[in-house]
Amino acid sequence: MKILILGTGYVGSEIASSLSKNHIVTCIDHGNNFSDFNHEIKNIKLVKGEIQNKNLIKDFSKDVDLICYCINTGGVVDCMKNPKLYKKINIDNFEELLESIENKNCHFLLLSTSFVYSDYEKNLESSIPNPLTLYGKFRLEQESLLIKSNLPYTILRMSNIYGHQNFHVSKFNNVIDKFITNIFSNQEIFLYGDGKQLVDFVHIDNFLKILNQIIDDKSENEIYNISNEFRISISDIANNIKNIAETDYNISVQINKSDDNIPLPNIPNASTSKIQKKFLWKNSQNMNLELLRMFESIKNS
Repeated sequence: MKILILGTGYVGSEIASSLSKNHIVTCIDHGNNFSDFNHEIKNIKLVKGEIQNKNLIKDFSKDVDLICYCINTGGVVDCMKNPKLYKKINIDNFEELLESIENKNCHFLLLSTSFVYSDYEKNLESSIPNPLTLYGKFRLEQESLLIKSNLPYTILRMSNIYGHQNFHVSKFNNVIDKFITNIFSNQEIFLYGDGKQLVDFVHIDNFLKILNQIIDDKSENEIYNISNEFRISISDIANNIKNIAETDYNISVQINKSDDNIPLPNIPNASTSKIQKKFLWKNSQNMNLELLRMFESIKNS
């Protein structure tokens, strides 16, 4: 299968590396990460450019089977701080991108977010989305634009991804990596908000397994939730990391919070019953063990 990946940040780089083992992969990005890619991955075509370049997208999408959208869309805090910028990225630029794709048989895979839901006890793919955050509203509108485009699509409503499988470059850090990297750099762990917001983490290894199954299945016009179905406060995550640092590495750690102490929203609960039933998927992971592995990986990087 010929696959075009848009964006080579943290998740995009891991997806590119994983899919390149069995598919022909091309990546389009601004190019800032390509020097790191060349050290790690040899069989991926890297194209420097912006997704707003209509001719570029037209040329590279005309004979591909799948487009995987991995562009940095910001997050809850980003959209709160700079709503105009992230509206442009998530809505305006995305709409222009879809219009640039003339090959209407090309399957489009969108990495969306669980924030399109409300914070109910359980959200199924059939639940009516009702985002409470501006970020969730932008991403839901993005989903709507894709559905209206008449491209065959798959939408993944994802929780937080952490860890590394094929690729580890320090600047591709997820939030947990950032905490651990700060510890080895003798810096504090800094929390936005009051630290009470609940987050749901899926390890990159488990995400890539289900991603490959979904791609190989080739079903069209599907939406899947990807989550751990277990939420933990960001403050508890920070304290777990602090305890590992002090107990196993004899490093003293300071945890500080933003002065405004604004409560941030929980990531909504998302049920994975659909992928469990269809793909016999189980998100098996031992987070404490993964944290220890990440400490060693980052220490030695």
